[in-house]
Amino acid sequence: MNRYVLALLVLASSVALADGEIRLDVELGKQVEVDVGYVRGWMCDDPSLVTAEIVTREDRNVWIVTGAKLGHTLCRVGTDPTMPRHYVFDLHVVEPKPRK
Repeated sequence: MNRYVLALLVLASSVALADGEIRLDVELGKQVEVDVGYVRGWMCDDPSLVTAEIVTREDRNVWIVTGAKLGHTLCRVGTDPTMPRHYVFDLHVVEPKPRK
């Protein structure tokens, strides 16, 4: 009985994490940097909206993303299946803020 309860809790927690996207607004033509720890690889549902790369700085990986076209897409950073961690971003490329 306890194994079934534990299995249900694990299943419920994995479903909850799947909905845990992080909203990320990127201005058109601007760059945003996100510390992603040790994850490697990235992919977006609509890769035409961004240009991006992962670089290593001081033993940490940084995802550098630039808005290329207005719109929104889901992006996963951390595509290596041997790594336990990944990030899912609800990425919105938005109009640049007006200069003052």
